[in-house]
Amino acid sequence: MKVFLIGKNGQIGRAIVSLLKARKQQVFAFSKDELDITRDGDVRNSIEKYSPDVVINASGYHVVADCEKHPDMAFEVNTSAVLNLARICAEKKIRLVNFSTDRVFDGTKKEPYTEEDRPNPLQIYGIAKLAGELVAHNYNIESITIRTCGVFGGKTGSSMKKGNFVLYILDQAKKTDELEISSEQTASFVNAEDLAEGLLKLIELKAPSGIYHLVNEGYGTWSEFAQEIVSQSKINLKIIPVDRLGVYGDTRIPLFVPLLNTKAKKLGVMLPSWQDGLKRYLKFLKYI
Repeated sequence: MKVFLIGKNGQIGRAIVSLLKARKQQVFAFSKDELDITRDGDVRNSIEKYSPDVVINASGYHVVADCEKHPDMAFEVNTSAVLNLARICAEKKIRLVNFSTDRVFDGTKKEPYTEEDRPNPLQIYGIAKLAGELVAHNYNIESITIRTCGVFGGKTGSSMKKGNFVLYILDQAKKTDELEISSEQTASFVNAEDLAEGLLKLIELKAPSGIYHLVNEGYGTWSEFAQEIVSQSKINLKIIPVDRLGVYGDTRIPLFVPLLNTKAKKLGVMLPSWQDGLKRYLKFLKYI
């Protein structure tokens, strides 16, 4: 299997590339500097050059507040570029994998969301990612969309977000004795390595096209996640849960958006608990 991956320096991209190389699979991976996903002609030329079996788009414009300030960029990267990929892959009969988010939902269901639930995004980021889902599947019937959330992985986390939540908590413990973390938002979390493993299993199984939720099992509030980080790593930091009512500047945040894996699980693809995923990540970081 030849894999063409865009976004090799992101948390998800790094994990996928590492796993593919460990399995001796052919992978052609590109950073933003090496291949800008918004440059349609360059993307086409590169895909035609390597003739892959699968194209994985692990890139994205995913800082939620920035998407509100720069909606044109949000749609260019998360929607228009995906449309271009879908068209190219359909023409070349290549399977396309794209990533989406829990933010396509409004959080009013009060129960974990399945793949069949109706999206209703509250902010530009979620709207652009939902539009990316639609164009991917409308223009390439072999597409797979992976919705995920709360990704953590690698020594430096996300380059765009300058880290991840776990690294943030560990860093704050070096600067302060106590930290306020929101308690009103309930979400899913996922170790990037588990996410990569689950995705590659779906590809190997030749999973039917469509949308799949891939996150570690279980869910919690961000303050509960922070407390688990503190407990497992035994760092000296008091977590103070704070209800911010989902208000973050001008950005509307869904309050209850855990993702439930129903479709992948039917194929035998199930990720470990988020507590287990966190434990292995902290071991990787040498905090356990």
